[in-house]
Amino acid sequence: MTDGVNISYSLNNDPKPATDAPAPVPVAFTDCDLIRVNEQMALVINRQNGNQQLLNPNLVDALTYCGLFKTADEHAQMLADTRPELQGNLELARSTLKQLDDLGMLLHAGSVCKRLNQPQPLELAPTRAFVITCDRPEAVERLLESMLRAGNLSQHESLYLVDDSRSADNQAKNRDLVHGFNIRSAKDMQYFGAEEQAELLEKLCSELPEHEDGIRFLIDPAHWQGYKTYGRSRTLALLLSVGYRAIVMDDDIICEAVLPPMRDTGMAFGSGTREAVFFQNDAEMQRSMEPAPFDALTGHASVLGQSLGTAIQQLYGGPLEAKELLGANATMANVLRPNGKVIITQCGSWGDTGTGSAHWVLNLRPDSVARLLTAPHGITAAVEEGMIWLGNVTPSIVKQAFMSQMTGLDNSELLPPYFPAFRAEDLLFGAMVEYMHHDATTLEYPWGVPHLPVGGRKRPSMREPIAGKGGINLFASHLNGMVDYKDTANPQQKLRRLADEAQRFAERESTELELDYRAALGQSHAQYLTFLGSQLEQAKELPSNTWQAYLERGVKEVQEALGKVHSSASLESEDEAPPVETFKAMAEGFSRGLRAWEAMRAAVR
Repeated sequence: MTDGVNISYSLNNDPKPATDAPAPVPVAFTDCDLIRVNEQMALVINRQNGNQQLLNPNLVDALTYCGLFKTADEHAQMLADTRPELQGNLELARSTLKQLDDLGMLLHAGSVCKRLNQPQPLELAPTRAFVITCDRPEAVERLLESMLRAGNLSQHESLYLVDDSRSADNQAKNRDLVHGFNIRSAKDMQYFGAEEQAELLEKLCSELPEHEDGIRFLIDPAHWQGYKTYGRSRTLALLLSVGYRAIVMDDDIICEAVLPPMRDTGMAFGSGTREAVFFQNDAEMQRSMEPAPFDALTGHASVLGQSLGTAIQQLYGGPLEAKELLGANATMANVLRPNGKVIITQCGSWGDTGTGSAHWVLNLRPDSVARLLTAPHGITAAVEEGMIWLGNVTPSIVKQAFMSQMTGLDNSELLPPYFPAFRAEDLLFGAMVEYMHHDATTLEYPWGVPHLPVGGRKRPSMREPIAGKGGINLFASHLNGMVDYKDTANPQQKLRRLADEAQRFAERESTELELDYRAALGQSHAQYLTFLGSQLEQAKELPSNTWQAYLERGVKEVQEALGKVHSSASLESEDEAPPVETFKAMAEGFSRGLRAWEAMRAAVR
């Protein structure tokens, strides 16, 4: 099945003016083994072409800073400005890079484009759409109304509302809302609440008694009394969509695709490409919202599950050009393959960003920082009041999924379950998908959906601590370090390895696990301190003492965090047991859940 839609984001098809000189070629240094022999020489082996050379160790150290695609002149200028051994000699830097290029040690963006410009169309699985909710019937009513306005619902194989509400009254309201929706809709929606979930749970436990502990860990609400189960509903959506492409919606969005307030041509590769615009009030934001000429569900399904080569042709409007890789991480771009699937799709948001911390603004690009600093209602109000557009201005290819209030999942492939509770479940899911499917990609579309929470939800404050405490995100980072892009094992084998890794943590001595936690948190803080220092250096050129003071506060907080002896006892826990013991129990439960997952998927299929 295909969706019968071809959405192109090539917004400027004007002929390009002819020029006599060809555009400079973006190059980078990547995918090489670096072996230090002694103080005078280092062996460099290029894994792309097999070439090897003995080079000066200082030069090898310098090349590690050339991991982004830039022109040779840009790399040379950076090296001349930063490497003391070059003493500012730009010509020497240029000649050195040319020698390396002649030796076949540099990767050309054109070779990546040549590889990716090979469309390999795939037959797409049918789609199932899901609304996940917990005790917000007012939001559900608004979302269902927007779905009716969007139309095109009959193109989806099934519609579901997965209800995780604790209140019996809210459960009844949601069931009634689905009934009313079905009276007016061309496609019925199935209500999947407490009774239906209990029936599925008992069915799986009955059919798979050897996996009962793992099944209950993943989807039994009784196992998670007192916890906020952000991931359990998403795991249920995966079970209800085995063999399909799933589009999962948070209950507080409006099912409408809205174009970004700024437009650009081309494509982006790698994380860190999101932009933000800050609106003073709702009226100003509403005036800036231009509906896309397609509905959000159709938009998500347009390339979800398609091969990357075909998706690029469709989204870019033709063969990819090398200039689109300028500034991209060459290591990431070099692992992309035309037959790798777009396994997850994301989009931007209008209104509340949905992030668990207000400090996401520290990751903004310079143009977005400039807009924040000139917001008429001030930096703090601009961030905390939730009248924001956050997203991309071009289609963006990334290697790991993160937060999106509307997410597409190609569940015709073996995807892992979500961790049932706690925040950052999306980061852990993204890390597991990357580990299991390193040849696949995530795509973020250059449009967003309105995300307007109903009621008095507490928004994150910029006054909250900047230095993180750690949590699921640390385990996600650990898994990121395990990815081997040369690994040819299949996803089933890798899922079992993830189960083994979780079990390894469960069986680790508690004192060693505490030290593991401290080391991982320390590494995270050290990386963040380097990042904040770089941001602070750039901020010296900006006309805002408030922004500089905010960054200085961040540097101070992270430095102080690095100087402390941290303990897992600082983590929030609903359990009376010491946090490290709770973590070990959860690691063992998750390991059992991962071992049960393939059988669970087979049973529901």
